Amino acid sequence: MNIEVLFTDWGEYELLDSGDKLKLERFGGVMVIRSEPKAWWRKSNPALWDSADARYFDDDKKTARWQFFNKQVLPPVLDFKGIKFASKFMEGSKHLGVFPEQSPHWEYIMKRGSERKGARLLNLFGYTGAATLAAAASGYSATHVDASKPSVEWARKNQRLSGLENRPVRWIVDDALKFVRREARRGAKYDAILLDPPSFGRGPKNELWKLERMLPELLEACSLIISTNPLFVLMTLYSIEASSIMAANMLKSYFPKMKIRCGELALPNAENPVPLSLWARAEM
Repeated sequence: MNIEVLFTDWGEYELLDSGDKLKLERFGGVMVIRSEPKAWWRKSNPALWDSADARYFDDDKKTARWQFFNKQVLPPVLDFKGIKFASKFMEGSKHLGVFPEQSPHWEYIMKRGSERKGARLLNLFGYTGAATLAAAASGYSATHVDASKPSVEWARKNQRLSGLENRPVRWIVDDALKFVRREARRGAKYDAILLDPPSFGRGPKNELWKLERMLPELLEACSLIISTNPLFVLMTLYSIEASSIMAANMLKSYFPKMKIRCGELALPNAENPVPLSLWARAEM
């Protein structure tokens, strides 16, 4: 099985340098420093880091915080093929509301959407809506599910910023497994399914999510709602205990009639590219 590495090629984002378990990044015109557990090597250009506008310190969870070196810096609004993402320096989190390494997935979604207008897409653990809006912009009828009400509200804000209010999108605050099982009982079918599950989490009613225990249950439930003429099932994993081959084997087990591909998502850099997540895809 070939392992494919997909690199983001998005002008709004750039990995400037990495090392010492940190990465220096540009979001729009803003330079930030964030922790990166997989960057075990040394920095290539230490002097460049002095130009950062902000840094998130998370060595101690009790004192984790953003520190701003440029007091005038504002979180940028990012553009991907006309889709707008409002970023934010989140309190208690190093994340800005968008995962740039996933842009190859957004491009794939848009490409496949052009093949079948009106295809039904389900995005589980949809976060702030990047993949959902890529789907909506390219002709899918999308359903977005996330357990976090603030994340869904953020996604809807991105929808308005993008001028996509009239596109068919259902926004659902729910536990992913409960939602899929309910859809299966209703006889609902989807042509494409996206999964970006966390390693650990809680649902809106404090439902426990543990990846290694519950992902097989979720994939089994998803196998009951995939249409008879599907486009794809695309899964992204950030768990350090997982592997792309493991992810591929899981999709093959639950979607045996579909072709399986797998690999990693990474951030490109001339000196030290940074691997961030695993992916596997079942497709027709």
